[in-house]
Amino acid sequence: MSHGKMKKHANIIIIGILLLLAAISIFYLLIAKGPKAAVEEYITAMQRKNFDVLYEMNYESQRKVLLILRETTERREDLLKENYLAEKQAFEKAIPGTDISLQWSEKFLFIPDMKYSIMKAEEEVEKAPSAFFRERRLMNVYVKVEYTNEAAAPVLHEADYEAKKVKSAIYQIKMIQREEIIKGIRLEKIKRGWIFKGLTVVEAAPF
Repeated sequence: MSHGKMKKHANIIIIGILLLLAAISIFYLLIAKGPKAAVEEYITAMQRKNFDVLYEMNYESQRKVLLILRETTERREDLLKENYLAEKQAFEKAIPGTDISLQWSEKFLFIPDMKYSIMKAEEEVEKAPSAFFRERRLMNVYVKVEYTNEAAAPVLHEADYEAKKVKSAIYQIKMIQREEIIKGIRLEKIKRGWIFKGLTVVEAAPF
């Protein structure tokens, strides 16, 4: 092979590598944007009390859905309907409290009387509890909120402090892909998308 042909061949390889790297960068950029957009969708749905959207994006409700889908049973549709109605009832009956680990507790954190902004998203690898399970990849989305109405603001209990109305806070919201919730289900049965798994309080300031 002549020197000119070798140089041309090398240039083609370099261009191919650069295009591949660009494609990978775009792919990861889209992934990074995905959970942020999902968090905004979930917060908006909660502010508007749009239960149908919340049901499709809530970890506990979808975990139960996936367990039903995993079982091949003639009662599948009935069980899915029963699960929906049970979750809706639980959502409607949820009451304010300081334990934000409870399902639907975010109902009293994501309220109309608040402003918020997405700060950043960071990937987390959740270690497998045993050799029979594999690691799960999640995204932690950090959200800064400010409550504009003290009367409607949530009450949070910080360590060593009494429960107080919160004026501003930073929440770490954990998001997970729906197909990562439960393994052993054919992917064609699963709707793709990011799911709200829960949140923790990074910091909070009272009124």
